[in-house]
Amino acid sequence: MQLSKVTSWGLILGGLLGILGFMAFGLALGLLEDDMAPADELKAFQDNQLIVGIMIMLFVGIFTYMAKSLLQVAQAVKVPDEWYMYLRMLIIVMLATLFVGMSTWMVISEETTVESFVMVGLVGDSVDVIQIVTGSFAFFILTVFALKNGAGNVIFRVLIAILGVLAVLDILGLLIADLDLDDSIGFITWILWSLCIVGIGVLGLTTKEA
Repeated sequence: MQLSKVTSWGLILGGLLGILGFMAFGLALGLLEDDMAPADELKAFQDNQLIVGIMIMLFVGIFTYMAKSLLQVAQAVKVPDEWYMYLRMLIIVMLATLFVGMSTWMVISEETTVESFVMVGLVGDSVDVIQIVTGSFAFFILTVFALKNGAGNVIFRVLIAILGVLAVLDILGLLIADLDLDDSIGFITWILWSLCIVGIGVLGLTTKEA
């Protein structure tokens, strides 16, 4: 299995943005404090509307590039046509819901009240659930066929297997939300997911047989 440089860079940039982009966004707006009051969060968004707009454009461009690369990985590991169609639909929905969730940041203005800000946040959280579910299904399908077909070298198979495990953990994180573990699981899986995506991209750049 070989990945082109274009495909590999899509994975690398998308994975790095997943880790560094959201951290930079949180630092720029001062949103990394624990138990931050909604009023303080609202003011941070109101005072940094230009940064919010720039970050959203960056996320849209790079994550769309990464989604294209993921579909090319699916082709490289020989996902069957009928499952590839389903996988493509899942990735499209995952991407769309991710952007819809981010777009709720754009409706925040100087006139936005704390109550409406909290409501917008709840809407964004609901959309994020769909994004997590579709993304988990997509990565699980990709993992199953990559391992079943023996695609790539050992390092690739380890990384893709980790993605499959993370997909299952994300679903479990949603199912046990009442135990207040979902945020912790989501944070850990997000970091590991990003690192695995970057790893697969680097593998595609540095080896003839990823």
